[in-house]
Amino acid sequence: MKNSIRSNTLHGSLMRLNRLHRKMAHYKFKEVNLTEGKPKILDILLNNPGCSQRELANMCRLEPATITSILSGMEKEELIYRERNPKDKRILNVFLTEKGIEAQKEVGRVFLELDEICFDGFSEEEKTQTIEMLNRLYENLAKKKLEYKEREK
Repeated sequence: MKNSIRSNTLHGSLMRLNRLHRKMAHYKFKEVNLTEGKPKILDILLNNPGCSQRELANMCRLEPATITSILSGMEKEELIYRERNPKDKRILNVFLTEKGIEAQKEVGRVFLELDEICFDGFSEEEKTQTIEMLNRLYENLAKKKLEYKEREK
């Protein structure tokens, strides 16, 4: 049976690349005991220390109940800790522990390793051009998305 995603189209190529990249990331993260969702949370918390669980859920595009479950596991693993917001006791702010900071560094190493695998055989110029082209593709779609949003108003 043939795969319905065409590799000779941008859509097909991006879908195949994304699927394989995610699978490879999953394997690499599993080696360091980081399951689905945790790497993204670690990255977000590094750049947004003390954000609320609700803000974290929004940034991860997850339901609050889902983020609560993931954070509970991360807290047991001592990757994060939560504190009540002093101004509003209903809000829990989330922070990385030292162990969480080390785990986030591992996330960075995994993605660097994946970059090296993906760009094997590419010159530095080709790497730069590829990233620039992907960014341009993104910008083109982002502009068009804004047009569609304006039409919906």
